[in-house]
Amino acid sequence: MAGQANTVHEPARHGRFDRKATNDLIAFLVSRFILVLLAVIVVEQIVVIGDGLLLPPLQALVSGREHDAAGGASLFSVFAGLTGVLWDALFGGADGKTLGAVQGSLITVLVLALLLLLVLPPFLGALGFSRIVVRRVRALQEQRELELAQIDQRRSRFITDIAHDLRTPLMAISGMAHAISDGVVRDDETRGEYMQAICEKADKMSELVSSVFDYTKLGGGAFALDRENVDLPQLLLREAATAFPDAEEAGMTFSVQVPEDRCIVRADPVQLARVVTNLLVNAMRHNDPGAEIALLLVRRAGIAYVVVADSGAPIADDPEALFQPFSRGDAARSPAGGSGLGLSICKRIADMHGYSLMLVQPYGRFVKAFVLACAVL
Repeated sequence: MAGQANTVHEPARHGRFDRKATNDLIAFLVSRFILVLLAVIVVEQIVVIGDGLLLPPLQALVSGREHDAAGGASLFSVFAGLTGVLWDALFGGADGKTLGAVQGSLITVLVLALLLLLVLPPFLGALGFSRIVVRRVRALQEQRELELAQIDQRRSRFITDIAHDLRTPLMAISGMAHAISDGVVRDDETRGEYMQAICEKADKMSELVSSVFDYTKLGGGAFALDRENVDLPQLLLREAATAFPDAEEAGMTFSVQVPEDRCIVRADPVQLARVVTNLLVNAMRHNDPGAEIALLLVRRAGIAYVVVADSGAPIADDPEALFQPFSRGDAARSPAGGSGLGLSICKRIADMHGYSLMLVQPYGRFVKAFVLACAVL
């Protein structure tokens, strides 16, 4: 359906994406570092415990052979005693000089082995962590390149759609203006019809250019909301009063169910009113005469839901796809007109406020509804 295809989803802002990606990367690396550190500590403790478990049996085996000055068996003295036992068993005794040299060499090997066991876990942990970092950074880089490609594709599509929507009325204006200028249109009635059509086409182009300007301005970092405490029911009732004549002219039934009890939200009243207006205009523009349109305010658990519902045809498109710039298939390019950016501006303003805008269908007795969820003070 054309009107609903006018809805747009705000493109990812580079700054917000970069901050989120950076925070996610930091959280990922910190968590993996902690896991690797814990693994290293566990392995080191296993080495220490293994040393403690092996030392008493060795000490018992060589009891009385080698002792340190304090009368206790150190690891080195125990190993030296074990070496003597093995030497005696294999060679039936030998001179002390040869045995001492062998023991010294083996003790050196033992020291190096112990140092290796102590150094190896941190080394392996650092190596594993570096591999995790490399894989993660590469994955993020690939994801970022993919998103940039998608952004470029959407930008190209955005420009193409703008050019399409500007070219059509511009060619019509040019053709009718040349017809009048060249004297092809001679009678005043036809000339008046041409002039009226030129004005309508020019207004359509002006609306599109203004919508594009608003859309890009709202997405720029320089734009800031002028927030204040807003009585939401009063704002909705004012917008409903403004929209009522348009609904009557379109041959639609317009009902308003807005309780007048105070409901204060922190918002930019001008931009919030624009959201409500665009939602109502979208419903009126893209539903057939005789449809019912309703503006509702529902308050639950600290959230005020502004609902613009209608009894028109349901939307078959993916709700997420609806919130893409110029997300209008050829079938959706109806003569109903519109810049195709009205609801995209709604979505962008809602996001800037921290509100959510969603499509719900069905909604009660209505076929579909756009629901704006606002936090209540």
